[in-house]
Amino acid sequence: MKKNLLISVSMLLSVIFILSGCSWFSTKEGNSDVDACVYYIEGNGTTLVEMDVSLPDGSHEEKVEYLINQLLNPPEGKQSPLCKGTKLISVRIEDEIATVDFTKEFSNQEDTRYTLAPAALAKTLCSLEFISGVDIRVEGSAALGADGTPIGIIMESDVLDISLTTQSTKKTVVLYFADGMGEGLSVERRDVEVAASSTVEKVVIEELIKGPKSSDNISTIPAETKIISVETKNRVCFVNLSKEFVDRYQGGTAGEVLTIYSIVNSLTELDTVGTVQFLIEGEKRDVFVHMAINEPIARDKSIVVE
Repeated sequence: MKKNLLISVSMLLSVIFILSGCSWFSTKEGNSDVDACVYYIEGNGTTLVEMDVSLPDGSHEEKVEYLINQLLNPPEGKQSPLCKGTKLISVRIEDEIATVDFTKEFSNQEDTRYTLAPAALAKTLCSLEFISGVDIRVEGSAALGADGTPIGIIMESDVLDISLTTQSTKKTVVLYFADGMGEGLSVERRDVEVAASSTVEKVVIEELIKGPKSSDNISTIPAETKIISVETKNRVCFVNLSKEFVDRYQGGTAGEVLTIYSIVNSLTELDTVGTVQFLIEGEKRDVFVHMAINEPIARDKSIVVE
């Protein structure tokens, strides 16, 4: 059984658990007044609080479903830790492991709760005396963590002492856009917020797609372009973009050089990135239009306009 939630969660998520009212240990020891605990988001969305619940009569599966429905329908003043639109498909329990299958909304990376949901769900379900671990599925497939790897089975021991934070961080990034004459790249510095569920590399691409703030500069990326994923491994940043990045491009040969290097130069301003590998719909392409993009590309300072 894979127990890698803490590895995945420690990189991209955290929650400050305010443990008041419901005792985790007394629940497991059979406190007659508390059947389980449900973990909700409270306040500004950076903390989890637990609430006592009494379970209705029913099978073990029905009790798990009840807790999940409580998560999906929080009381007034609380927020669900599960991504908006998430629906439960099925519950199965075997050897104290609850396998819970959700609709695709559970893994909505655009929702800031994306990295919070697995921990809150596992901590809630493991408060049941007959559940020791949780296997999260999304439409039948293993749920993925923020790092893109399967979360695996989350055991009670994995979630017992989680103490993490979800607050966003502020960064100043250096972005490169085409200059007004289309002859080189011009610099814009921009203060951005990086959510716990995102990365600064992805935010850089998002800001480039939004375009320049200065009227003297020109956007280099088609506005219709969608980000599929941005991931850095061994200082190579893999930028996976939708087909619109190529299909909606309308510039010439010189313009495509500016487009490619606006991304490469912006990302390599980060200490974590040395080169950039482009992917289109998850696949390498030999060329963008004419320029080769089949190998990682290093920055080029020579086309920057001072």
